[in-house]
Amino acid sequence: MKEKALLFSVCLIVHFVGISLAAQSLSKNITPDSVERILEKSSESLYDLYDPDHEQSVYYLELAESLVKDVDDPKLKILVNRYRIGFQLEIGDTLVIQEYLRKNLSLITDVDDKRELGLYYEQIGVLKSIEEKDEEEYTAYSKAYELLTEYGEKKDLIDANYNLSLISRRRGEWKKTIDYALIALQLIEETKIKEDRRVNLYAYMAKAYFSLDENEKAEAYFAKVEEDELLKKETYDFLGYFHALKGRYYRKIKEFDKASISYRESCIYYYKHALERTKTVSSSLALASKLKLKEEENKRIIIENELKAEQLRNSRYIILVSILVIIGLVLVSMIQYRSSFYKTKINRLLNRNYKKLIEANRKVDKALEVKSEFLDSVTHELLTPLNTIKGTTFLLQKEKLSTQQINQIKLINLSSDYLLNLINDVIHLNDLESGELELKNEDFDLKILLNNLIDSSVMMKNNTNLIHRNIDDDIPKNLKGDVLKVSQVFLNILDNAIKFTKNGDIYINISLVSKSQNKAKVKFEIRDTGIGMSKEQTSKAFEAFHQGSVKINREYGGTGLGLSIVKKILKLKGSDVVLKSKPEKGTTVSFAIDFDFYIPALEHIISRKKKINGSSPDISILLVEDNKVNQLITEKIISNYGFDCDSANDGEEAVEMVKKNKYSLVLMDIMMPRMDGFEATKFIKTFNSKLPIVALTAISEKLNKERFNEVGIFTVLPKPVKPDLLYETIMSHCNNFA
Repeated sequence: MKEKALLFSVCLIVHFVGISLAAQSLSKNITPDSVERILEKSSESLYDLYDPDHEQSVYYLELAESLVKDVDDPKLKILVNRYRIGFQLEIGDTLVIQEYLRKNLSLITDVDDKRELGLYYEQIGVLKSIEEKDEEEYTAYSKAYELLTEYGEKKDLIDANYNLSLISRRRGEWKKTIDYALIALQLIEETKIKEDRRVNLYAYMAKAYFSLDENEKAEAYFAKVEEDELLKKETYDFLGYFHALKGRYYRKIKEFDKASISYRESCIYYYKHALERTKTVSSSLALASKLKLKEEENKRIIIENELKAEQLRNSRYIILVSILVIIGLVLVSMIQYRSSFYKTKINRLLNRNYKKLIEANRKVDKALEVKSEFLDSVTHELLTPLNTIKGTTFLLQKEKLSTQQINQIKLINLSSDYLLNLINDVIHLNDLESGELELKNEDFDLKILLNNLIDSSVMMKNNTNLIHRNIDDDIPKNLKGDVLKVSQVFLNILDNAIKFTKNGDIYINISLVSKSQNKAKVKFEIRDTGIGMSKEQTSKAFEAFHQGSVKINREYGGTGLGLSIVKKILKLKGSDVVLKSKPEKGTTVSFAIDFDFYIPALEHIISRKKKINGSSPDISILLVEDNKVNQLITEKIISNYGFDCDSANDGEEAVEMVKKNKYSLVLMDIMMPRMDGFEATKFIKTFNSKLPIVALTAISEKLNKERFNEVGIFTVLPKPVKPDLLYETIMSHCNNFA
């Protein structure tokens, strides 16, 4: 259907184009020669005695006019108009002449044809002659003569000179009459055209000569008129004029008999001319009336044809518009169909991709779950032996040791601390990436905190640098924030500066940027004179596990997690870190943190410290630990603080022991065989909800926070546990429980 509609549209367009081309072809077949032949027939018919109404002449003129109407040839239209003006001049219809003269002048002006302009002025002169406006006639003939002399053809100059000879005769300018007549006669002889002008010119010269008293020449030209065979074809008007002229000549030379005969002949011819003129005028009036009627009829026909043509054009436009609308609707339908098809296709692809996305999300969630479980398992397996190592070194430090043994224990502690820090960094980075990290808001003194951090870091590191510290005294003492995260950010940057600088300088500048009613913005800047970094290394400095190069990693060690953790913590606090560095020129790291601060009330702050001296036999601890080594070491640490301690190897055994015995606190491992710590805690809480249970585990508190809260474990001690922290936790819970 669509193909048929398109084919129909194309056929109609081809049809219209064919009509247009046919019209153009018809126009091209009209040539100037064919039009000139028609005009010549019109001129011949004008003097046809058998056609006194000049119907044939009018027919040919109208035919020529209709042929050139739609032809784009201005000169051809000028020619037709000129013939039409000549016809109207011949029949004396001066009203129609004016209209055609205006048309012709407009066309001549457009094409800028000087010859046609000369011929135009020639016809103006004839019109003025009919209207008996001698001066205007003379002016028009003079302009025609000037233009045709310069731009016209030889045949054009015959009438130009003839007309000036005629008007010079009327004005009594005999010399000019003779000069113009002689030129016209010479041109007639040369061209062999317009020979009917010859007898008139002879008569004009005869008049001029006898007026100049050159009688012999006058008689010679009278003889030439009578001898010319064209005299027989002349009009009664000319013959009357010629015989009257002869009568005046004979009277002048006193030959009255000849004068009388000539006057009589003149009267006869003038009488005949008057009769002919009367008839001509009547015919002209009738013809003019007919022409007027015909012209009106032609106008009516033209108007009707124009209306029909307009209707045809309108119908064609309507058809064309209808076709275009149909084509448009077809195209819109096709576009709609294709659009619908593509939409359907895209929707199918989107549905497939959505299902794939859901499956990918499920796999990602599963991978994250596996990752968390893996981290829990790995950290548990790593921290369990670390707990043993840390516990053993703690117990060994209580013994009497030699200097060598003390140094060896320090080495063990350093190695275990390094490994523990690495594990903690990995866990911490995972917490930051998962978005499960929460920021605390604790009270602290930033200046004291930073001084302690700097002192401890310098003491622990193998520092060979000169430390320059400048902490602004205007920083409020009573800040509120996450002390641990601030310490972690500051220490990571400071440790890097110490690590990558040897025998250099480290500048620590802490300044107050702004302070409002309860907000303080503090800027931290740590600059070193160490090895520095290239632009490429700087751009990757905050990527996890990136240290610039393998050489740096081998020489300085480390995991490359420090700056990555720094950037993520600062992002949580709505800040960012700026790093500037040049190779061998050092590095500058800066960041700013917004803190809350408060003004404490004017009252004494009483600090109470409970000190436990000696043993506490009334505190009994149940340790649940499946690893025998960890069990023995932790049991030993607890016993050293003077507490009673029992041990259970798994969750089931712990539940039974709690049922049989009274304990002040349960230290619960989580990942154990048979029954894990979560299940054991859940069972214990069913029959002894008030018993404090503290998790002593290597799994991540952040990753398992919901499960801890669900079973009622609100305190988690990470392995390897610090003995001091273990003691403080036991005392805190046991005092509250008691």
